[in-house]
Amino acid sequence: MSALVVSSAYEQARQPHLKEVLARMAAEAQKLTWPLERLHALRDERLRDLVRHAKANSPWHAERLRDVDPDGLTGDDIRHLPVMTKADVMANWDDIVTDKRLSMKVAQEHLNWVTDNGPAYLFDEFHIVTTGGSSGLTGLFPWDYEGWLQAGLGSWRLMPWVVQNLHLSPPRGAFIGAAHASHMSDAIRATFDMGDNSIKLPVTMPLAQIVEALNEFQPNQMLAYPSILWRLALEQLDGRLNIKPEVMLGGAEPLFPHQRKTIETAFGAPVIDFYGTSETWMLACSMPGREEMHLGEDLLVAEPVDADGAPVPAGTRSAKLLVTNVINKVFPLIRYEIADEVLFLDDENPGPWTGRRIAPVSGRHDDVFEYADNVYVHPYVFWTPLWDSRIAQYQVRQTRTGADVSVELRSECDIRPIRDALVSAMREAGHPDPEVTITVEDIPRHPVSGKIKNFVALKKR
Repeated sequence: MSALVVSSAYEQARQPHLKEVLARMAAEAQKLTWPLERLHALRDERLRDLVRHAKANSPWHAERLRDVDPDGLTGDDIRHLPVMTKADVMANWDDIVTDKRLSMKVAQEHLNWVTDNGPAYLFDEFHIVTTGGSSGLTGLFPWDYEGWLQAGLGSWRLMPWVVQNLHLSPPRGAFIGAAHASHMSDAIRATFDMGDNSIKLPVTMPLAQIVEALNEFQPNQMLAYPSILWRLALEQLDGRLNIKPEVMLGGAEPLFPHQRKTIETAFGAPVIDFYGTSETWMLACSMPGREEMHLGEDLLVAEPVDADGAPVPAGTRSAKLLVTNVINKVFPLIRYEIADEVLFLDDENPGPWTGRRIAPVSGRHDDVFEYADNVYVHPYVFWTPLWDSRIAQYQVRQTRTGADVSVELRSECDIRPIRDALVSAMREAGHPDPEVTITVEDIPRHPVSGKIKNFVALKKR
């Protein structure tokens, strides 16, 4: 079992951040039920400050935003501002960052040290994190002191509400996720973890050892990737795991309906689903036991758009999401493109949380496989055949003529019917003669994030 520990130097360094979060948590929790107009007023104030700072301190943004008047900006209408991509970020890093002590070289060297040695502040105020590269291009992102504080407040402010409404016992938490503090989820946990009774278990640990550690520790709260919560739910149903969590928090991966149902049935407790990225941290969060997610309206501007970048209305699924992170000034992300397909809900919000609601995020525009003759196969074509409790994990890799699928099995399984179902589903999606192979094998997790990329598209020529 791995105790939740950090170096004594980092333990001391994180105390100002931790004390501020603890002091402001009760007031911060009230934002969950603020009127939407009040949340947007705070968002817009932060947006204007961000753009002013970017124009004054970032050469790249100064050129792109030279004709923009920050005083007139609101999050409801920033479509005249240019869009930026992860490729832009990595090509122009040193001109985007607003503190000239930072460069990509300095940030990368610090990140390498963190990967080997654990969490650390850079220049006593910055955190550097990397993406898992789910879009095929990794990214490097610095967070300043105030942005990191707001990220911590934004992700933890639901807990006073949850504790009060679910009548939770004193926390005894288990974190099962990224093995290194170079990944956002592990780094922010290391800064803001508040429990003396906690353990951290790397997701790359063998499942049997995770089960053994949880049986010994007996957590009443768990934070993990949905794919791991689902596998642990199956272990609970099979009798190898015997714990009694009161609430479970999942994030960084899609939480599919069949997974949620199995998890909540196995443990008899609700799931809270997070939607976040290393670039923005928490975009949205679900209330306990509910599927729909509420946006962090004061933390970001979120614009659902189609493949050409045109806005899409509520009730229509977007091809991409443009996000402006209004809390992190050291690396301004203004109308930053994320390839997630997001559906803003257009029915009435039942409350009590007031942030606009989105459906659970289930896929990325980048995960759509494009074949000859304008045939497009969405990831949902593969989901149903591969939703089998005997399959622990899967990865689908596009080929020129179909797909190669790797599966890890929980128990013996005849994969031929699953292959036939995949062929049939691809034909229904428009592929005239798909060739599909399924191989039973171990699927490697990303060495930093610990996640598995479920869909790997061919690189476009």
